[in-house]
Amino acid sequence: MLMSLGDFLKKVGDATKRAMDRAAKEAKYRAKALEIKREIAEAERKFREEVARKEFEAKREILSQLKMRQLEAVCAAKGIPTYRTKIVNGEEKRYKIRNKDELIDVVASHLTLEEVAEVAKRYKVKSRHVVQHFTKWLEEANEALKAFKDQKQRELDEYKAQLFGEESNEVASIELESETVESLGGEEELEEYPLEEADYQPEPDIVDILFDFEPETVRDEEDLEKQLYQYLKARLGRRVVRQYPVGDQKIDIAIDGRIGIEIKIAESRSKLQRLVGQVLDYVEYFDEVIAVILDVGANVDIGSYIKKLRQLGAEVVVLEGDIKRKGRSREIIIKDARRKIIIR
Repeated sequence: MLMSLGDFLKKVGDATKRAMDRAAKEAKYRAKALEIKREIAEAERKFREEVARKEFEAKREILSQLKMRQLEAVCAAKGIPTYRTKIVNGEEKRYKIRNKDELIDVVASHLTLEEVAEVAKRYKVKSRHVVQHFTKWLEEANEALKAFKDQKQRELDEYKAQLFGEESNEVASIELESETVESLGGEEELEEYPLEEADYQPEPDIVDILFDFEPETVRDEEDLEKQLYQYLKARLGRRVVRQYPVGDQKIDIAIDGRIGIEIKIAESRSKLQRLVGQVLDYVEYFDEVIAVILDVGANVDIGSYIKKLRQLGAEVVVLEGDIKRKGRSREIIIKDARRKIIIR
């Protein structure tokens, strides 16, 4: 017996309704999966933050056993800046870190736990028990996170069974481990990483390295030049050349043939005028020119010369010191605590 038109339309209608119901359930299923995946993503974010915090604490515990001079030596070896920046009267100034706790934080933020353990080994301080304690905690935390994810997958599977009933086996299961928020239809979310654990630390520029330069008592510019050369040579190796030829002149120090450093003791205006003239020539040869000036308190209007040097495109590093005369000889005592850097 042929199916009547009415029966045919009813059958088509029922099929369409079932298809629509199935599509609606599948949409609910994916929405639930997205909700749960967001929960997991939030748990992973908090997990990373806690790992970073615990590792940072472990690094601080190890580094706290070092003396201040040892921490400074680590910074010098690893190229870690040991200054902090402040804005004073609209100008950026940098000050050397002299507080041990603050320096520990800086070192801990630049090195991994493995690198800190190597430092501890070098200076013969204890680190093994701290590393072992952190490793054990990390293993337990990883297990807890895995258990949370497994529980959330079971929760989604149970929701699917309740939603689809007998049709559950006909619907492909969503595996949360292989899905992302985006693949489930959510908006792209930026992943946040703790600042302490940044994978990349840029190499400090030469001005940053100069900031850590701590010269001893000097007699003259040649003496200061020797000390600075030895310091830079220890940090940068063969990249540093002393008395580098520039036309018919020689600049005190050059780095990579790109950066030129000229040193002057600000005892007279004529010396500073010569410095300005030299820099005027040097900026044509180098990508960067740095003038290192030792301010010994002479009445030479040093500020105006610094301004001229900056206008020429040079960076200026100023060290402050006092001249002590003993008969015909003299010594220049450099005041490290009052050292300042003026940035272009």
